[in-house]
Amino acid sequence: MKTRRVILISLIVAVIAVCAAWVVYKILPHSVNVTLTGIKYKLGSDGAKADAEQATVVIRGKLYTTLMGQRTFKGEINIVGEQIPVPPDQRNLEISFFSEGFGVMVYPYFYFDQRGATKGSNSYVSHLLFTNKDVSQVAFLLNMANEQNLTNKSEEDLQQTVNWDSENGYIIAAPASTREEALALSNKLMHRYQRDE
Repeated sequence: MKTRRVILISLIVAVIAVCAAWVVYKILPHSVNVTLTGIKYKLGSDGAKADAEQATVVIRGKLYTTLMGQRTFKGEINIVGEQIPVPPDQRNLEISFFSEGFGVMVYPYFYFDQRGATKGSNSYVSHLLFTNKDVSQVAFLLNMANEQNLTNKSEEDLQQTVNWDSENGYIIAAPASTREEALALSNKLMHRYQRDE
């Protein structure tokens, strides 16, 4: 009888230890430090004829996952060569991912007067981001209004929502080395989003 009790207690302790380890693993943030080379391509009939171009994405930060599976990324995402109107020291993102697998890249930032006092605040909506669970594969639905020449535009002109459609939108998918690989990766990462359209 005593042996049975020891076995039962040992089993309960082992189950509790495994559950506790799983909870700790799930709720602790995971570091993300990747540089991905991919392809920027255009959708639609014109896109199939257009040249795809190489694109590099640098992602640095932490990925948080709740016990319910809700993911949040905190850190910086840089598409090499892209210009955005957000001051470099204020480019940290906090992206909460929806159940369809995407998150919106929104940069809240402050602007200052000549004395350094806060003059106001704004937010810049960039792109939609799709990732796999560990952020080693990504697809961006690009807001091409943001790709225009930014130097001659007013603050108001730059504050646009994400403009994108499936007939002529642009996507960056990484890692990929051809348009076909990029398209396949985009479809894989966006399957839940596409199903709900």
